[in-house]
Amino acid sequence: MKIYLNGKFLKREEARLSVFDPGFLYGQGLFETMRAYQGRGFRLDSHIQRLLNSLALIGIDAPLEPASLKEAVKRCLKENDLKDAYVRLTIWQGEDNKVKVRAIAKPYRFPGKEDYQKGFRVMLSSFRQNEFSALCRVKSANYLHLLLAYQEARKNNFDEALLLNTRGFLAEASRANIFLVKDNCLITPALDCGCLPGITRDTVLALARKEKIKAIEARLTLEDLERAREAFLTNSLIEVMPLVSLDGKPVNKGKPGEITQRILKRYRALI
Repeated sequence: MKIYLNGKFLKREEARLSVFDPGFLYGQGLFETMRAYQGRGFRLDSHIQRLLNSLALIGIDAPLEPASLKEAVKRCLKENDLKDAYVRLTIWQGEDNKVKVRAIAKPYRFPGKEDYQKGFRVMLSSFRQNEFSALCRVKSANYLHLLLAYQEARKNNFDEALLLNTRGFLAEASRANIFLVKDNCLITPALDCGCLPGITRDTVLALARKEKIKAIEARLTLEDLERAREAFLTNSLIEVMPLVSLDGKPVNKGKPGEITQRILKRYRALI
């Protein structure tokens, strides 16, 4: 694997960081994960723009150009001879006020046809999302509570963890946004509930409206999910994944829903 690090491509064993970087010591950094299809990062411009828009929030003042970051991702795919790949772009605060940039591209076991037929089983996490923190709106390297929520789910043989916010409303999954279908309306938690403004979330909302499916953002409760006609999760890696059960109780009789499959089909067509 060749890694892009501060303008150079290095072998994995050569890509070294300082243990004194604030990005390492305090998580002062941002990242974006995305999928590449046929050698191109899907919605790459949107990922880069979200990242750059978030820099000031975490105290990083860097004159980074979108074009240079885009080129780093493209070259990373080319240097590693990859077409369909997992891509991660990371920016963090280094020593002496120097900002560091890293891009990696690697093969990845993406969900297969059988995964979408089976769907994801989720559990309600014991961790909560703090909707009053500005950090919940950015892809921060300070990711511990979401990582612990995901590990909690995996230890209990679930695919994902669902987090409520401090007021008891649905926020998001540990690695994904959530959508419900009720009364033929597609609903996702509003941003003030503490969910990430996901790139795939945004794409799905736009696709739903093109399909003449009413789509809204609202404050949702756990009861809304339990009574939902269907539900699904979204992120750049899993795309649109049916959610079939919560804590062992089926959603939509434990099967992927009609609107979920319709949105997935439109998403794939967009790709």
